Amino acid sequence: MASQGSTGSGDVCIHVIGMHRSGTSATAGLLGQLGLGMPVDDDLVPATADNERGHWESQSIVRLNNQLFRHFGGLLFSPPDLADGWQDDPSLDDLRSEASRRFRASFGPRPIAWKDPRACITLPFWQTVIDPPVAAVFVFRDPVEVARSLRARSGLPVVHGLATWERYVRAAARNLQGIPTLAADFDTVLRDPVAWCDSLVRFLGDQQVDVEPERRAAAVSFLNGDLRHHHGAAEADPGPAAGARLVFDELRRRQGPHAAWQRPDLGPEPEWVDDVLTLARELETVRIAHASLRRSRGVRVVTGFWKMRSALTRRPSP
Repeated sequence: MASQGSTGSGDVCIHVIGMHRSGTSATAGLLGQLGLGMPVDDDLVPATADNERGHWESQSIVRLNNQLFRHFGGLLFSPPDLADGWQDDPSLDDLRSEASRRFRASFGPRPIAWKDPRACITLPFWQTVIDPPVAAVFVFRDPVEVARSLRARSGLPVVHGLATWERYVRAAARNLQGIPTLAADFDTVLRDPVAWCDSLVRFLGDQQVDVEPERRAAAVSFLNGDLRHHHGAAEADPGPAAGARLVFDELRRRQGPHAAWQRPDLGPEPEWVDDVLTLARELETVRIAHASLRRSRGVRVVTGFWKMRSALTRRPSP
C-alpha cells in the first residue's frame, strides 16, 4: 500500500534523483516509510523480481519521461544530450500541460516524494511543471557496480552501462543547481542505514516536514545489505571506468545536505560516451524496426508460404 502523506506541516515535493540501479528505489521507499506521499496505488509501477520491494514510480510519469526522451531522439539507455534551456522549447507545451495533469492525478496532498531515474535528464522540464517548494535527494553509486548490475538485469555491455551512467549522473549533477539537496553514496546508505535514516529525517525537518517518531523507528528495517547485488571489485575494471570513477569521487566529496546544490566542475563529457550511446541507439532502432517487420501481416504470409512449400518439398514421393 502506498503511503498517502504524513502528519507533517511541510508542503514540499522531494525529487529522488539518481541513475538506474543506484538505490533510488530504496530511498523513495524509505521516504514513503517516513510518511511522505507516494504515487496512488493504481499508478504505481509493480514490483519485479529484481526489485522486490517496489520501484515506487508512477507509471504515468515514466511514460511521459519516455515521451520526452523520444521527442529528443533518445531511449532509456541511450538518453539524449540536452542543451541548456531545452525545457522551454515551445514544442513541449502540449506535453507540459499533460504532465501537469498526470502529476496532479498521481499524487495526493503534500509532502510527497517522486522518483524516476529518467529525471536525471528531464528534471528541468519538471521544474516548469511542479510548483515549489521542492527539494531533492541525490543518490549515486560506484559506476562499475551500476554497469555490472545493468549487464545482469538488462544485458547491457559494461561499457554501454558506463556510458549511460556518465550521461545520467553528469546531467543530474548539473540539473540540481540551486535546489536544496541531500547527497549520498549508496554504499554509505547500506553500511549504516540508521545514520542514513537520521540524515533523511533531519533533511526533511529542514524542509518543514516533521516525521513521527514511530515512523522513524519502523523505517530503518526497510533498508538492509541485501539490497546490494553487484560489487565493483569482482573483476578487472574496463578502461572507461577510470574517468567515471573520477566523477564518482567528486560527488562523494559532496555527500551531505546542501541548502542549495552547486553544480560541480566535472569537465566535459568524454567523447566516447556519445559514440557508445549513439551506436547503441542506432542498433536499438534497427532491432525495433526488424521486430516490427517480423510482426507485419505481409511477412507472416510470406513466411507461412515458404514453410508450407518447404514441407511439401520434403514430403517423400509415393
